[in-house]
Amino acid sequence: MDCPLGWTVHWDGKLMQDLTSNVHIDRLPVLISGVGVEQLLGVPKLPSGTGDAQAAAIIRCLEEWGLGECVVALCFDTTASNTGRHSGACCLIERALQKDLLYMACRHHIMELIIEAAFEKTVGTSSTGPDILLFKRFREQWQFIDPDSFKPSTTDNTVCSWLRLQHS
Repeated sequence: MDCPLGWTVHWDGKLMQDLTSNVHIDRLPVLISGVGVEQLLGVPKLPSGTGDAQAAAIIRCLEEWGLGECVVALCFDTTASNTGRHSGACCLIERALQKDLLYMACRHHIMELIIEAAFEKTVGTSSTGPDILLFKRFREQWQFIDPDSFKPSTTDNTVCSWLRLQHS
């Protein structure tokens, strides 16, 4: 493949059920993108979710496709297994390819960090799981909400007066 402008490698590990057993395994979708190019390189099984295991799988995919020289950037989630200074996948890939690469943390994961900080500031707690009591109750009550009777909060006089007080 020709790569005149250089390409970005994307990956994001997923824990999922193995197709041949009931065991959950780590899988790593590895893609490459650039001007006019979007290609899935592979979805290898990983022995673990460590930066070392991820970097080895990514390098193997790049070698199989002969694309190591084309890579100029890395797009990844913000976990320590990717961003660690010594054993994160990003620095291990840079070492293996023997060149500096542009790090582009995925915007969705960056937004998760921002939302988590805002949630912690307003609600007073953060969570690493889906079982925040407020959201759990909301999920349980969802079936009783009539979407046809929905009205934005700004149509409620009490909410509007409260918002005016907060901004004065």
